[in-house]
Amino acid sequence: MSRRTLVLFPGALGDLLCCWPALRGLARAGDAITLCARMAWIAAFPADAFAACISIDRREIAELFATGPLGAAPAALLGRQDRAVSFTGSGDANFAARLADVVGVVPTFHHLRGVTHGVHAATYLAQCLDVTPHEDILPVAAAARAWTDHFWFAHALGTRVLAVHAGSGARHKNWEGAADAAAAWRRDGGQVVALAGPAEAECPMPIDATAWLRWESLDRVAALLHRATRYLGNDSGISHLAGLVGARGVAVFGGTDPSIWRPLGGGITAIHAPSTCPRCGDGRLCTHRVNVDAVLAALVRL
Repeated sequence: MSRRTLVLFPGALGDLLCCWPALRGLARAGDAITLCARMAWIAAFPADAFAACISIDRREIAELFATGPLGAAPAALLGRQDRAVSFTGSGDANFAARLADVVGVVPTFHHLRGVTHGVHAATYLAQCLDVTPHEDILPVAAAARAWTDHFWFAHALGTRVLAVHAGSGARHKNWEGAADAAAAWRRDGGQVVALAGPAEAECPMPIDATAWLRWESLDRVAALLHRATRYLGNDSGISHLAGLVGARGVAVFGGTDPSIWRPLGGGITAIHAPSTCPRCGDGRLCTHRVNVDAVLAALVRL
């Protein structure tokens, strides 16, 4: 009988994608995984990757952090488990006790940001789940591939397409040269598809693109990234998604350590400033010091 394993994961998209090799390793070991995470992120994974998927924003999960009488709803939602691993609620004895009461097993807790320099986040997360990671490429759903075929036809896209995601979860991570790089790609005869989602809602970067992809589901974004000739992005969840679907391209890094957070898959090159920034201080490798020509050269070399 499969071991029933509950994983509570509150992190951002990039965090969860770094956990994919560990989750895949658990599945290959025979675990029936119930993944509790943001539903928008779960859309990036194959429909049959987990035994069950539950939104971490549901009321029943919030009830585990409360102090009043524990109702029956959380137990009905999560069910009895053989193992429970949580990346939320560490140090909260009340949450730990209520979760244990619901799932019938003492949970283990880990910090999402507990990784140390030189250890990739995927390795750290696999250690937390006590499993050998299996770095599978994320398969692209057939329906998403068909949607991408229609998108390609509708926008008359060819065989030299650069997918650009100029945003991220934080403004200081956004490389200022994305628009210039996209313009240079177009001048050289290529086409550009610009991607925008919730992170770009307040301050979208002006990019002269052949086509825009706005607020689409992650399965369709994954299919488009898989089909594009090259990818250009920042230290973001979309860059992690690009790597896992086999895209080739560049992710511009600033203050985040690429040895820990570089996209998986081997096709995305992490580029950062050659030295720290005297203008901004704090020893930062600021994204504004990354040269457009260097990024374009890396895209061509891939």
